[in-house]
Amino acid sequence: METILSVIALIVSAISAFFALFSFFWTNNRDRKQATLEAYNRLQHEVFDELNKLTPEEIRNICNDVKSRDYKTISGYVARIEHFCVGLNEKIYDKKTFYALAHGYFDGNQLTRRIEPLIETKNQNNKKGSFYNNTKLVIGWMNKINKKKAEKKSENPFL
Repeated sequence: METILSVIALIVSAISAFFALFSFFWTNNRDRKQATLEAYNRLQHEVFDELNKLTPEEIRNICNDVKSRDYKTISGYVARIEHFCVGLNEKIYDKKTFYALAHGYFDGNQLTRRIEPLIETKNQNNKKGSFYNNTKLVIGWMNKINKKKAEKKSENPFL
């Protein structure tokens, strides 16, 4: 009788452990998605909206004077983008959620044409490596996803 009760207790414990583990991972995944939404919303308000006020040509002109106030402001915006991309690459934020939010803007010409002049200017005088590698990785990752989706669509146009 004791062995039957022990076996039943062991089974109940195993089931409880499974549900606790499942709950932990589900909550962790949901929290990452929520953090991604909140961080992207903040990035949209504080960075993208401000960058969109400037044309790529205006940003190129600003990059000619690396000591100007505008250059420092734009540098701060691009640094915030890089910080967010570090979070994506370190799996603090959820890439799938980010892709759903940012596809077409972050991986398109809208943003890249605005930040490339600053990245190029920063990297011209840098002998130790390159700035904004995480941003480049995220854009590359998104372009890879886009390419795969385009290939699938060309294989089956009904998708």
